[in-house]
Amino acid sequence: MTLNQAPLNEPLELVDTDLEPVAARRLLRLGLRPGARIRLVQRLSGGGRVVSVEGARVALGHAVLSRLRVRPAK
Repeated sequence: MTLNQAPLNEPLELVDTDLEPVAARRLLRLGLRPGARIRLVQRLSGGGRVVSVEGARVALGHAVLSRLRVRPAK
């Protein structure tokens, strides 16, 4: 599933991304890399979401969310 389809407040693991290299590097600096444990914590108007990763919260837009594949964390 993609991150924009994931439920709120469930532990997730980032599987992979389908982003341009510049956007992918930005997410890497924020801790969003394959294998990262993340959690959606808030829905924003316009389709965005707030994601918790490594103790920080990051707001992501719908276009980015739809290019991040996740699965339930084990």
